[in-house]
Amino acid sequence: MSNQLKKNAISLPGAIAMSIAIMAPAAGMMFVPQVVAQSAGSSVPLVYIIALIGSLFVANTIVQFSKRISHAGSFFAYNSAGLGQTVGFLSGWLLMSGYFVFYPQNILVASFFSSKILTEHLGINIHWGVFSIFFILIIWYLSTRGISSSMKADLYFVGAEMLIILLVVLAIIFQGGAEGHTFDVITIKGSPTGWSGIFFGMIFAMMTFMGFESAATVAEETANPKKNIPRAIWGSVIGMGLFYILVTYAMAIGFGPNNGEEFAQSVLAMDYLAATYVGDWLRIAVDIAGIVSAFAISLALNNATVRVIYAMGRENVLPKKLGKTHERFSTPIHAINAVGIFATLIALTIGFIFGPYPIGYGVLGSFATLPILLLYVLASVSLMRFVRKNHPLEFSLWSHGIAPLIGALVMLLPIYGSIFPIPAWPYNLILLLVFIYILVGLLIGLVLNRKTKSLLNSVGKVMSSDES
Repeated sequence: MSNQLKKNAISLPGAIAMSIAIMAPAAGMMFVPQVVAQSAGSSVPLVYIIALIGSLFVANTIVQFSKRISHAGSFFAYNSAGLGQTVGFLSGWLLMSGYFVFYPQNILVASFFSSKILTEHLGINIHWGVFSIFFILIIWYLSTRGISSSMKADLYFVGAEMLIILLVVLAIIFQGGAEGHTFDVITIKGSPTGWSGIFFGMIFAMMTFMGFESAATVAEETANPKKNIPRAIWGSVIGMGLFYILVTYAMAIGFGPNNGEEFAQSVLAMDYLAATYVGDWLRIAVDIAGIVSAFAISLALNNATVRVIYAMGRENVLPKKLGKTHERFSTPIHAINAVGIFATLIALTIGFIFGPYPIGYGVLGSFATLPILLLYVLASVSLMRFVRKNHPLEFSLWSHGIAPLIGALVMLLPIYGSIFPIPAWPYNLILLLVFIYILVGLLIGLVLNRKTKSLLNSVGKVMSSDES
């Protein structure tokens, strides 16, 4: 066993695929906009416009870090360098929970719809739990063999699923939707509770943006990471942001600007729109695209999660064994095994208690989103301190001061919206569990900070070697 990842295993398209696959364009547009509509009404596109603006400022923060630090732990290393070991550990703790919980969440939805489609169209009954185990085993195999194989698979999946969704979108746009084209859906007019509904809807809209930063977790395996990782991050944020706005605009006018409630109550909005504006044949294709997208995001989330855990094991803040790689494939095999086992347990447990979809899917999604939003805020603050302290001559008031501050403030909006007012059951319980999880991570970080300085030393070595 070694503790080194394979160098130059990923090209620029592979790094972009990593980010886009976790953003899950098809799954995100199939399962999330109708949830956003429950608070924002027909103003869903406006929510996505604000989310894109915030994501662009956060992307600037990550790009500025990635130009100076190439580390598999991404935020774990960034915030250690900028805010110290305790916050660094907390950042890895938050990142690990976000990526890891999103993994079984998407396994659940892929499994549920695989079972549902087989039953409805072929009359074959296979329990969703069987599909969950099957998908996780495939992901384990691909990730064990190497990151390159996983990224190629994700790239093909992403291209196919986006094409299918675009067919539905173009059909709606060319037909003018239910009541014709209108700018009302990109204003506050459609929100039944005004700006509070827009901000609360951002919690779920940001769930579809989350993942653009994941290219940073494969920096050590990417060719020319100082150039290709920033390109991958900018490309995924801008490309997917525009895609989301186009799709949600089409969905909003597809239902009609005055039918926000119908939009919100549609469990499978994209499925309904495909049948309404094109035909049942495309409806089946959309269902399959959703399954493929959910599988692709699970594969990418697994790759991102194991690399964060691997990095934390390598830096001795998690068991050392997790920081070892496979002798033949140079993949973090012990981290892969650990993630696979726990993902299976979580998916099956939550699925059997709440049902795989929509409640199980929603519960896991809400638990994972808040830690990532907080992580974005911490990273923005960390960048301001890091550059001013370590690269004072390179400090830019806009890039390292104003831009990260704006990013932090925008990310605080959905956090505020998730707390005030207190959400209903079971989301109020999830809010409490997230608070407890964050508190536990902070306490562990404080203990580690007193016992070892290895993390800061390791990050310092990475910075020195990268900048030489």
